[in-house]
This record gives sequence, structure tokens and C-alpha cells, in this order.
Amino acid sequence: MKHHLSTLSILHYVYGALICMMGLALLVLVLLGTFLNSDWMQQQAEGGLPPFLGILLSTIGWVLFFLVELQGVLNLVSAARIGQRRGRTFSQVVAAFNCFNIPFGIALGIFTFVVLGNSEVQACYAQQASGPQGGLR
Repeated sequence: MKHHLSTLSILHYVYGALICMMGLALLVLVLLGTFLNSDWMQQQAEGGLPPFLGILLSTIGWVLFFLVELQGVLNLVSAARIGQRRGRTFSQVVAAFNCFNIPFGIALGIFTFVVLGNSEVQACYAQQASGPQGGLR
């Protein structure tokens, strides 16, 4: 089962990095909104673009960017915690959020639930929690 945990940790690292890179693509919405509100664009549009359009695109871009980057960072933190055999519940919560992303997120989420639900893995996490520093870390 330790092999599965190391594989799971690597998969969370890769998926988290991919999600963070995808989040950077959302900055295109922010740039588009800024461009639509620029003086040059207002001069080029004969009827004039409604100013709320650029603000709306920029706001949606920033909100989506923040949410996607948050999910990516949570996956990276989960990967580190799986590697340390800590935070089993945290990793399961991240896996539940991953299940909203089809198809790769749901595959990673299900694999995470299967591996972390194994009794041998639970014992490994419990042993790590009661290690030399006590119960809480």
C-alpha cells in the first residue's frame, strides 16, 4: 500500500500543477475585460460598449482565477501531506472537490478515496499521528 500512497502523492502534485497552470489561462478574461474598457476600444466602438461588460468579464475572470488556483494549491498541499502520512481527512476533502472536475478530477478523487479508505493505510496514518511528537501535528 505504501507504493499506492507514493503514487497518489505524485498524482496530486501533477494534478495540482496542471490546475494551477489552467488557472493562469483564466487571466485572459481579466485582460479581455480590461481591453474592453480601454480608451482605444471605446473610441473604436461607434455606438460605445457598455462599461459594465468589461467590469463583468474582469470580475468573473478574477473570481474564477482565485477559485481554480485555490483548488490547485489545495491539491499541492494534499500531495505533501499524503507524502508525510498526515491529514488523511484533509486529503479526502480535497478528493471530494476533485470529483467535480470530469474526467481527471473524478478519477483522482475516486483513487484517493480507495487508497485512503484502506485499513492498512489508516493504520499507517494512525501510527504516524502517534509518533514521537504525540497525537497532534
